[in-house]
Amino acid sequence: MYIAVDDTDSREGMCTTYLLSEIIIRSGMDLIGYPHLVRLNPAIKHKTRGNGALCANLGEGKGLPLKIGSFNGKDIMSYPDEERGTKSTDLVQLASEIVGEMAVLDEPDTNPGIVASCNEFDPSFYWKAVREEVSIDQAEAFIKKQGGEYRKFKNGRGIIGAAAAISWPAKQVTYEFLAYTFPKGDHLGADLKLRIASMANRIPGSFNNIDRRNNHAAIFPSERTPVVLGIRAIKPEALLAEGPEIVAETGSVIERCLLFRTNQATDDHIIPDPAELRNGCSYSIEGTVKVQPYSISGGHYFAELQSRHMELAIAAFEPTKEFRKTFSKLAPGDNVRVFGTYKENCLNVEKMEIKSVSDIYNRVPPECGECGDRMHSRGKGDYRCYRCGNKGKLASYELEPREIDVGKFDVPVMSRRHLSRPFELDFNDGVVTLSEVYA
Repeated sequence: MYIAVDDTDSREGMCTTYLLSEIIIRSGMDLIGYPHLVRLNPAIKHKTRGNGALCANLGEGKGLPLKIGSFNGKDIMSYPDEERGTKSTDLVQLASEIVGEMAVLDEPDTNPGIVASCNEFDPSFYWKAVREEVSIDQAEAFIKKQGGEYRKFKNGRGIIGAAAAISWPAKQVTYEFLAYTFPKGDHLGADLKLRIASMANRIPGSFNNIDRRNNHAAIFPSERTPVVLGIRAIKPEALLAEGPEIVAETGSVIERCLLFRTNQATDDHIIPDPAELRNGCSYSIEGTVKVQPYSISGGHYFAELQSRHMELAIAAFEPTKEFRKTFSKLAPGDNVRVFGTYKENCLNVEKMEIKSVSDIYNRVPPECGECGDRMHSRGKGDYRCYRCGNKGKLASYELEPREIDVGKFDVPVMSRRHLSRPFELDFNDGVVTLSEVYA
């Protein structure tokens, strides 16, 4: 039986991943496969703190189990197959009790939803939820059509993400190892966090752990949450083998830890080469730079791009830090593919591939045909060599060295969205590899 939850936290506390782990533990059922952490459209108006929904398949497992976490010293096991399921009503009732007990229900923007189903849902709903905006009514109609059961708290917006989590086809996946303590007390200093994040960076296949240039330890949450840290990687084995040792370095009393299968770093939210743009959606678009980038107050940079279908504004905003330096060196004629969210009639660039750079020529006085020195301008069409006295009428042109070249450029780790795929990750037929790190 699939049980999914969303929209239970706030910026002041709780974490839906923690709440799902509570459902798994209290159910007394076997966990089938990995629990799923599914991030949704990062640009919608109504979203949770990390905009992630959670799903687990619970029942009676069969096959050789694998330890994927622990709770107060007791192993949490995952079974590869299911012998039999359970009644959805019983599971929904248990989940409802836990949500009522633990969710931040007094927060006006927290509107939990629970969805249960004997089967996975049609993946079309996931693709809509990760790339567009879905209404509560649309989610209710979809769940009923799929034969699922749901429970709403307050306006119940969380059923959208919960239904999407059951719909996720999990064709491109990464993994995250999360450790929790509750109640949360942040006793870790900045230096210790950076040291531990550096250690996590040595786990094979891990990514987005640390931003050394900006002294940011990305594995640690910045808001109030029971999560102590989360380490991401392309393979589960390395996280299971080395994750607990990294967690131990924090010195925290760890109540529980759990490995999740995720859609993080997959670019699932990106719509390639659209014929038209809609606010609140994310795209990748190839085109030619039309104007020299310019900056405005606040350190934001803008330019214009001509694609096959349209002309549009593109921007690198201040939170993208040093990425703006590369963006600022673009020039008219450069061919680029940009990735980002379209908002307020502008594509907010989150990464960029420079396909080709244009040749830029500077107008300079001609050389003297006799001595080879550069002539001096005396006015329009009048050049003189002060050494020889020779005259010239036509200027020369020199190729200007470019400060950028073709390549792939990510924003720094501290600025990356959960769903954005860094260029160092490659997906081929669902198999992900960690490739050469680009500029």
